[in-house]
Amino acid sequence: MSVQQVLALLLLGLAWTTSTWAQTRPLVLEGELGVRAATAGRLPFWMAANQWGRFDPKSANGYLSLHGRWERQPRSWLAYELGGMLLARQAQDPSAHFVEAYGRLRVGFLEAYFGRRREIVGTVDTLLSSGSPNVSPNATPIPKIVARTLHYTNVPGTGGWVQFHGYWAHGWMRDVRQVEGAYLHQKYLYLRFGPGSWRVYAGLVHQAFWGGTSRDPRIGRLPQGLDDYLRTVFALNAGEDAPLGEQIYIQGDHFGTYDFGFSLRGRRFELLVYRHFFYEDRDGLKFKNPQDGLLGLSLRDREGGVIERIVYEFLYTKRQSGPIGPGPGRGGPGGRDNYYNHYLYRTGWTHYGRTVGSPLMFAFEDRAQRLTRGVENNRVLAHHLGLAGRLTSALRYRLLATYSRNYGTYNGRDVLQQPGATYRFEPPPEQLSFLVMFDWQPDGRPLAVQVTLAGDVGQLYPDNLGVALSVHYRPIW
Repeated sequence: MSVQQVLALLLLGLAWTTSTWAQTRPLVLEGELGVRAATAGRLPFWMAANQWGRFDPKSANGYLSLHGRWERQPRSWLAYELGGMLLARQAQDPSAHFVEAYGRLRVGFLEAYFGRRREIVGTVDTLLSSGSPNVSPNATPIPKIVARTLHYTNVPGTGGWVQFHGYWAHGWMRDVRQVEGAYLHQKYLYLRFGPGSWRVYAGLVHQAFWGGTSRDPRIGRLPQGLDDYLRTVFALNAGEDAPLGEQIYIQGDHFGTYDFGFSLRGRRFELLVYRHFFYEDRDGLKFKNPQDGLLGLSLRDREGGVIERIVYEFLYTKRQSGPIGPGPGRGGPGGRDNYYNHYLYRTGWTHYGRTVGSPLMFAFEDRAQRLTRGVENNRVLAHHLGLAGRLTSALRYRLLATYSRNYGTYNGRDVLQQPGATYRFEPPPEQLSFLVMFDWQPDGRPLAVQVTLAGDVGQLYPDNLGVALSVHYRPIW
């Protein structure tokens, strides 16, 4: 079926379902129709980044999406839900696919879901952040089975002063990759302390690729039994049937962050401060890269106004344990952690062409290069500012501005494919990217109009100015 046929069917479906929304309140349907274009022939950075992989950055985009959610709650402690988002876009790389398609079950403070579902992993300001280092809105969601606590939950006997939040997931990497059919293991555990008006929290996020079959015939099928899963979960050495580097070091590709911060809630204002520390190996777990990570400050005015929320973030990922020390897997204890990349799982922390973590650490755009080299730019220094507020009762705005210096990756040997290859940017290109979005929705009206201006100035991307126009249907109950 062509993209044009899918668009026609979506339009017919939207027209048919609009008349029934009021009678099917547990079923919530939303629609969006829009176009995005720019002077340079490709979209500016913030017009394609952190958009759940919906848009093709290489060209103008015309698109239509439908987002539906059906939920029942037969008991106060029990709820179940089906949801999905179907997108059809016309672009240089046309597509018709489900951005989301999931089922969810909640029992008390626990929930489980399966399928593709939009989620952010790691504590950030979800509206204005440049993107969580773990899982941001930048890529198409990965299909998973997830069990987690719904939110922070009180530890019994602490009077609410101690809370925990946990997550466990098993995922499948189904895009085109160097290691086909790889699995994803994810988990995190957070503890939070305080009376409610202020909180201090600490968490550890762990992610790992394992299993699958490498396209390199010298490697072939990687271990993927139950024993190998447990070795991955506990970050243990691989068995004798694994590549030598996995036997010496750890089964699979492991990475994540330590996540620390605090929140303060006053009568009017809310403050959130967060700090993520990267790790890609045992040295990172020992805080040998204290410089590397994301620092964020978010201030929110609950009474609203011209400035309702302001965010500042500083991203620094240059150290990576230092520039020397070759060894198995990561480059050994001497350095070159090579964030989001790995010597076996060479497509890296990407999904369908987009970095799953911070979009400022971007992947190769060319599929053949991305297949074997993964993330092109993982040594970054960036300052990011976000603002959001209301200009009138019907008109809201959002502003993003990001300055970055980009150092590519450390010079290093591509030991399996191209000995002596180097991907380092020299000199480091500087870049300024911005976005201003206006959202107009009169009170009590389901239709909203959104106008977005975005641009790039610098050496990393072509100088560019883009505009987007979209119409949204958001049901009003």
